[in-house]
Amino acid sequence: MSSTLKVAVVQPVPVDNDPADRRNPEKAVKLLDQAAVYEPDLVVFPEYFPFHETRDLVEAVRDLGAFVVAGIAYREGGSLYNTATIYSPRGEVLARQRKRFIGRLESRLWGFQAWNGPYTVVDIGKARLGVAVCADFWSFPEASLELFLAGADVFVNPSYMFSLQGHWIKANLSRALDFFTPVIGADFAAYPFRTKRYVFHGGGSSHVIVPPSDMEEYGEWWASGAVDVSGWIRVKLSEKEGIAYYEINVAGVNQVRRDWWKRLRGSSLEEWLALARSRHANAKLLKYI
Repeated sequence: MSSTLKVAVVQPVPVDNDPADRRNPEKAVKLLDQAAVYEPDLVVFPEYFPFHETRDLVEAVRDLGAFVVAGIAYREGGSLYNTATIYSPRGEVLARQRKRFIGRLESRLWGFQAWNGPYTVVDIGKARLGVAVCADFWSFPEASLELFLAGADVFVNPSYMFSLQGHWIKANLSRALDFFTPVIGADFAAYPFRTKRYVFHGGGSSHVIVPPSDMEEYGEWWASGAVDVSGWIRVKLSEKEGIAYYEINVAGVNQVRRDWWKRLRGSSLEEWLALARSRHANAKLLKYI
């Protein structure tokens, strides 16, 4: 089985500039149809999109035949959670990664509640996806550590960056460097997001960050002084609606990571993992079959 993960990152404008609009699933179906030209293994939507889970959306996932990460408002036990819902190519729900850190704005607008459970890693064959929603990933260090200890070799960060947009990519670059692990960041395109008191105009810059996946590129980067990791941004969208596509050589990155770990930390990756896992509770690993 090929270890190259073909990724399509969808950056939409919500219908009527409203993430909660009931027509967003219909638009998501159209965007999945557009993404199909890339024959992706994985499609990633941003946080809150398409917000509502519908039969047509699930059927579109099944028709595409790819794994899909979508932003769904999911109600369970009387509580509403901001989730990154992971669908299989058969349209099954593999996991619902709920957001831990709920901002005051999303709580007031939609009634989302905080969640205190573990982060989940989903093994989809070509990669082990570690998903954390928006600020859970770029604003706090816990998610990336927990996900990496649970075996994640690709981080997925569905977000809506109506503010702090410039910091988002810098933070995700830091997470990529921390664990020498690819990061997929999905955002809305820029649009006027209106609340009772403010109008925000942020959005855009969805991206795929990938560390060197072969020893030649890795050696050249290190020999040049390894000044920064900005070159790891392999694709980045503008503020407009669009789809970014990139093929991640997951096995290549995993191989180079072992050398990087020994070079930077002075111990093998396996030794570090054993010690770190003894100090931290593991996240949950799911295997897709």
